[in-house]
Amino acid sequence: MSSHNGILQRAGLLPFHCQIVNSLVPGPDDSPDEGDALVIVARGLGLRRIVSTILRIYDSPNSLVLLVNATSEEESGIGEELTTLGVRKPGLRAIHHEMPAKQRSEMYLSGGIMSVTSRILVVDMLSKRIPTGLITGLVVLHAEKVTPTSVEAFIARIYRQENKEGFLKAFSDNPEHFTMGISPLQTVLSQLRIRKVELWPRFHQQTSKDLGQRKADVIELHQPLTRSMRNIQTAIIECLDASLSELKRGNANVETDDFSIEHAIFRAFDVVVRRQLDPIWHRVSAKTKQLVGDLTTLRNLLNYLLTYDSVTFNSYLETILASSTTTAKGTTRQNQSAWLFMDAANVIFHEAKRRVYVWDESRPQQPLTEDQSYADDEEALRQAEGSRETLRTAHEGPIPPEVEPVLEENPKWHLLQEVLDEVEQEIHFNVAASDSEAGNTILIMCGSERTSMQLRQIISSMDECPPGQPGKKLMQQLLKSYFLWKGGLGKINAEQKEGQESGDTRTTSNAAQGSLPQAGPINEALKRKLAYQKGQQAYANKRRRQRGGSSVQSSSGRFTSATDAAGQASFQAEAAQVSDYIASTANGNENEDSAPEALDAEQISDEIDEVEFDAFFGLLSMENLVVVRSYRGDQDDKVLQELRPRFVIMYDPDPAFVRRVEVYRSTNPGVGVRVYFLIYADSVEEQRYLSALRREKESFERLIREKSMMALPLSADGRPIAEDADQRFLRTISSRVAGGQRSATAEPPRIIVDMREFRSSLPSMLHAADIQVIPCTLQVGDYVLTPTMCVERKSLSDLIQSFNSGRLYTQCELMCVHYQHPILLIEFDQDKSFSLKSTADGKMTGRAAGTELDVQAKLVLLTSAFPRLRIIWSSSPFATSDIFADLKQNFDEPDAAKVALVGLDDVLEAEGGTSSEIVRRADWQSSSEHSFNLGPQDLLRALPGVNTKNFRYIMSQVRDISDLCSMSQEDLSELIGVEPARQLTRFLERGL
Repeated sequence: MSSHNGILQRAGLLPFHCQIVNSLVPGPDDSPDEGDALVIVARGLGLRRIVSTILRIYDSPNSLVLLVNATSEEESGIGEELTTLGVRKPGLRAIHHEMPAKQRSEMYLSGGIMSVTSRILVVDMLSKRIPTGLITGLVVLHAEKVTPTSVEAFIARIYRQENKEGFLKAFSDNPEHFTMGISPLQTVLSQLRIRKVELWPRFHQQTSKDLGQRKADVIELHQPLTRSMRNIQTAIIECLDASLSELKRGNANVETDDFSIEHAIFRAFDVVVRRQLDPIWHRVSAKTKQLVGDLTTLRNLLNYLLTYDSVTFNSYLETILASSTTTAKGTTRQNQSAWLFMDAANVIFHEAKRRVYVWDESRPQQPLTEDQSYADDEEALRQAEGSRETLRTAHEGPIPPEVEPVLEENPKWHLLQEVLDEVEQEIHFNVAASDSEAGNTILIMCGSERTSMQLRQIISSMDECPPGQPGKKLMQQLLKSYFLWKGGLGKINAEQKEGQESGDTRTTSNAAQGSLPQAGPINEALKRKLAYQKGQQAYANKRRRQRGGSSVQSSSGRFTSATDAAGQASFQAEAAQVSDYIASTANGNENEDSAPEALDAEQISDEIDEVEFDAFFGLLSMENLVVVRSYRGDQDDKVLQELRPRFVIMYDPDPAFVRRVEVYRSTNPGVGVRVYFLIYADSVEEQRYLSALRREKESFERLIREKSMMALPLSADGRPIAEDADQRFLRTISSRVAGGQRSATAEPPRIIVDMREFRSSLPSMLHAADIQVIPCTLQVGDYVLTPTMCVERKSLSDLIQSFNSGRLYTQCELMCVHYQHPILLIEFDQDKSFSLKSTADGKMTGRAAGTELDVQAKLVLLTSAFPRLRIIWSSSPFATSDIFADLKQNFDEPDAAKVALVGLDDVLEAEGGTSSEIVRRADWQSSSEHSFNLGPQDLLRALPGVNTKNFRYIMSQVRDISDLCSMSQEDLSELIGVEPARQLTRFLERGL
């Protein structure tokens, strides 16, 4: 083990970082597992740097340290950190599924620091490819994901059974996850066999002392929302509140305390709702399922209102309206979203459209005439130039003349422009600060990659736009793209209506046909006009019905019918008019576009000036560098260290990045950073930011209380145990010993498991039940319990897919051929209902979807095709492990070498293997009918004279069906008797 002090100095850690590392790394006289602990750190406090430092400390020529549960991005980041800390070559090595088993075994024996996926590591541990007893230690990331059924808990159990000296350290930066459910902290500690937990919130005394020495230079800018954005936000929250109230009212037996507006703004709200409803999901009404989907839609709208531009937000709303009112086939949807019928939804759609443009039928542009009178010539010139500019910008391309563009920009764009102007003035006037080491790099951080791309476009075209409108050029491009999309949508709708009307016109009367002009076919414009008028008439009729009737009001409860088919009709009418306008202007623009293209082609030159080349492709100086990035977790720490920005603009608020800036300032005392914090005032964004801080603080307070009072069951060596599993020493019972008395056999119970089954949690449950799990590549089945018993495991979704693809029939056929007791295991999810009714609630559509009756009918056909097939229904992996243990009683243990050869007969024959070798390898199977081919077996049993009493004897005496047909009646009489032989002979000799 390397010296601690030198590594800590090179890492440049803060005092609280060093305190965490010292608590996890024991002294030279302590046992290696003295520092085993679960470390829960607040986000943004440098967790990756702590993990990298610990890995570097344990790096030595004779050590093997494994990093578990790390993503590919984390592997690359930790590998770079280790290289900076001076780790031995080859540094951190990643082991994935592409690497063959022999190469993995050699890498394990060579030692070092390795990152291994959980599934590969557990298979290598069970296969003894890795010397588990020689592992120096395990480092587990994302400890909040460890559950009793997870692969990480399986790894920790195997590791502690075979290695008593190695260390195990777990890390997490998600304290909120440890407060969901019943005592999750105690569960994680028990599964990882750890007794100690370290909690490091932001309000920790040492953390506050280290980060509070230098107060950050933070400028908070609260941008108010525009009037329309504020109205839309209020309307969305009203719809969300109404949907939550309906959801609570319709599910009185479900715990709905967490169903509130405050929780709904967080990403984990969908998980909370589905966890509550999953056990009864097959019994909830279609209205409840629609409400659950509406919650996701409305939560997305709250986020998109603040992050999307007005054009994209309006097009997204129109997409929601079209998909909610119309099915994929173009018919009207029966169960529409309830929030669309509220007054608040009407506000959302109207305000969103008004932010983009105003459609005015009386607004076609009139050309200027010469006899118009103006006050003076200057005013006439100014009016003429303004009208030409308006015509050129507003009605260029696919934008119809009835459209008056509004193009409301996001308020944060103006705020960002003001901040950049202030930064530019600061750099220009403060020359002394610009000569420091920090440079003048500007770092802009935003919430998503889409926002960062949009900001890059705005900043690059900001100088070309008028003052106070930094995104005008971008908005005009988006408006053109929007009308192109809308025109294409109108064309599609028109084609669908024409297809429907063409079928109706065949059955109409001659009088109706006589009302249409007979001179020739109707042009496209007239057809769309008729369709538009028909839509307006239907809309008027619907409005009159809804005003007069009270049935709609009484059936919808809180939801009114303010937004009905009228919105869809007007949307389709606008789309049809846009499509007509684009079609009419397409021919005129074809000739006009050719000249500019030719002109541009003439201006292209192959010669590039050296100055221009450097301007476009040369290196950028740090003084003029503006970097726009999205938040990427711990990778942002490295970006701050590399760029060393002087100005940081947080376009979207993020509590974790605020702490990263604090750590960066405290780690680099000579660097000055000014942070501009942009946030919408009185918005969901501000509420989400403040609620995230409060939730994290409450989570740590709850963890501190749980740590003080929780009790962990200890094993003999002082480590926690996962659970008191049944010690099945008397599992294998032989009835041949003294009349069936119970006697413990020396051979432990074992089950051979296919490699692909380690994706599921069942192998972990079998291992926890003291059954030896042997991984093997199986050609037939998933689990081999005994030499004659094979199990094919199917989850509910996999069962439906296997039925549709026909794969299950082939699998059952192979099991029936090679094993005497073929078993189909249908395993349900533990957290969901133990019912086939949940099959119709999946996301699959079309042929892939299966209903309860479909599955039952196919199961009946399957059992009739394979009479020896047995079906086991299991409610969870825990129940399956008990079922397997009971099935193994009174049977011998399977041999992995023989089981691996089952199903390889055809392969061996193709490779030149003799039949004697194949028979010798399969001689362990019984000599019953499962040794013969299934197809000829079914044909034989269908013949007259052949019954269940004599067909086995016929198969053992006759080679094939052809030999049976060529036998005489006397030979058949000696084989199966006189009367069965006569029936079989009459059938075979009868002419067709």
